[in-house]
Amino acid sequence: MRLFPTSLQSAARPRLACEIAPDGILAAGSPSMESPLSATAFVPLQEGMIAAGLTTPVFLDRDAAFTSLKSALDAVEMRGRNWTLILPDACTRVLLLDFDTLPTKSHEVLPLVRFRLRRLVPFDVDTAAVSFQLLKSSSPDNGNAPVQVIAAAMPAEVRVEFESLMRSAEREPGILLPATLAALAALPDTGSHLLVHTGLHSMTTAITRDGELILYRRTEHSETEPGEMAQAVLVAAAYYEDTLHTQLEEVWVAGFETPEQLRTHLEVDGAWQIPLRSLVNSEAFSAQAMPGKVAASRFTSVVGALRG
Repeated sequence: MRLFPTSLQSAARPRLACEIAPDGILAAGSPSMESPLSATAFVPLQEGMIAAGLTTPVFLDRDAAFTSLKSALDAVEMRGRNWTLILPDACTRVLLLDFDTLPTKSHEVLPLVRFRLRRLVPFDVDTAAVSFQLLKSSSPDNGNAPVQVIAAAMPAEVRVEFESLMRSAEREPGILLPATLAALAALPDTGSHLLVHTGLHSMTTAITRDGELILYRRTEHSETEPGEMAQAVLVAAAYYEDTLHTQLEEVWVAGFETPEQLRTHLEVDGAWQIPLRSLVNSEAFSAQAMPGKVAASRFTSVVGALRG
């Protein structure tokens, strides 16, 4: 089981992907990384059926969740048993960690990552599913720069609940991905980009530079205080310009909210000037696979999983 492959952009994943989100199940397939989605399905879930977080049970009505999941998977009707399974961001903890040095062998790095996570996540790291990826290594160009690692951790019982539901539908969850990490692979490979991924009760902001992750920040928000969402985006925008020494010219949007909906939050304290753009639009779908029940942008994490 891997939370993400060895590269955010280039590692091959299954040609089938499914996102279990609080509002519904999204499933899709494509014949290749470059191809548009050739089949899609969205099956809505009743409000409150999923309690996305770090504790179990995640599925408050497992039978109903199973029925919806199987319906979405069956609707895609593509050959293959292995799927990428995409989870709500709230079910994992993703952190950027700095190390002075790291061993060259990956099996020697994992214990060091687990040790660091013990003080940073509110669950048992020793039994948790933990994956990591080297983002930046020391080199003559970097001087004495630290070795940076992105690490993702998920409580063991949460992982088991998601995987067992998938296997009960006679599919194999070959890779597990938090929704925002999945969406990152849909970003352009070059240049610097700010992604805002909205969840039901949280928002994740991420910044990449030439496919390299340099910021990942998840914040909880309340529907009654939209200013919290605006503040999270403003902080990320300031970090973008301060770190990259360049003006932020556009913000990519994915998740529950469209650019128009997100703009209403960002304009709480005044006009928002930076363009907001959907990371995924109709061009990502073949004619027969265009989603009809939800906006095309809701499939951003699925598209990213299939392109990665």
